Amino acid sequence: MTKNEIFEFISHIVICFYSKSIKISLTSLNAILKDRDSHFNNKKEVRQGVAAAYKYWKKRDPVVHHAIAYVFSDKHGNHTW
Repeated sequence: MTKNEIFEFISHIVICFYSKSIKISLTSLNAILKDRDSHFNNKKEVRQGVAAAYKYWKKRDPVVHHAIAYVFSDKHGNHTW
């Protein structure tokens, strides 16, 4: 998958989880991406990828942008990336 395809895929995932108020870890995201042969090599790369997707969606769709911030957060509500 290209970088933009990964961003699109992340947007689909976060909208599904956001609509049900579900939060997931970056490790879970990477496992999902691994099933699609597009995983990151380590946690740092996952954080960077999610941060890039967050920035990518900021101007394109504010709902997806905010959903990314919500879905990938720790138990204290902080960004995990």
